[in-house]
Amino acid sequence: MKRLIGLAVLTSLVAVAGVATTEQTGEASDHDDGESDVKARALNLTDHFTFVSTDPATPDDLTMIMYFNPRSLPGKEYSLSTKARYEIHVNKVAAKTAQPVLTDGAGTPLPDNFTFRFEAAAPAADGTQAITLTILKDGAALGTVTGATTNYANSKGNTNHTINTGDAGGVNAKFFIGPRGDAFHFDVVRFFQVRAWLAGRFFGGAGGNGDPNAPLATNCKGQALLGGILGTAEGDNDEVNLFNPPECAQDFTKNYNVLAIVLNVPIADLGGSVFDTWSTVSIAQ
Repeated sequence: MKRLIGLAVLTSLVAVAGVATTEQTGEASDHDDGESDVKARALNLTDHFTFVSTDPATPDDLTMIMYFNPRSLPGKEYSLSTKARYEIHVNKVAAKTAQPVLTDGAGTPLPDNFTFRFEAAAPAADGTQAITLTILKDGAALGTVTGATTNYANSKGNTNHTINTGDAGGVNAKFFIGPRGDAFHFDVVRFFQVRAWLAGRFFGGAGGNGDPNAPLATNCKGQALLGGILGTAEGDNDEVNLFNPPECAQDFTKNYNVLAIVLNVPIADLGGSVFDTWSTVSIAQ
């Protein structure tokens, strides 16, 4: 499982992201694990977001979003895996500084307060998939809500979105599933340049005590690391030029899409005000 600390909402909401496969687990959120023989792109989680609904019609809803299938190409239809469970987990927390209670006194794992489990059928000719949402409370299924995904053409046009709604055991759910533009922004080339420089500066040199002369290439504006401090005329008043400035940084996710599950649930239906939430993708072993 990989976790990503996210937004604070209501009193506090800790948003995290997780992924599990039959082969391995990880403990860091890296947005993109890449594809392998044991994990297809559709099983690759990227981000998880939780916040109070921004829709004026549902101001008391909790919105939870999971992104997966990174590096989706424009114009190409992508599908959820029919072998996977895409799950959003919710646990109530006593206070914003408290840890969620995940095990009993003997260390046995406790079921989540709520699990929203999405499972997909095979794609139809138009690229849409039938979806079954199972809502679980304290490990027991309350019921199911059926719906469908939105295909690429309708998602791109922001028209004819399929918004699915239903109730299971007193929990009302509204959800959208389909492609959206990747909101992540990351200059991966400069990141690796800076990482290599930090490794050399602090752990390189004789005896691994750090190399004060470790080189770092100038940034995308041609500015040296300490150009501002050393008085180099640069025109932007930056003293330390570690990462690339926004005007010329290269975003590796630009023009890529992701698949998104966007879930709205009334906060009152969850029976709390402080929550720990995260996402997982799992397949049977």
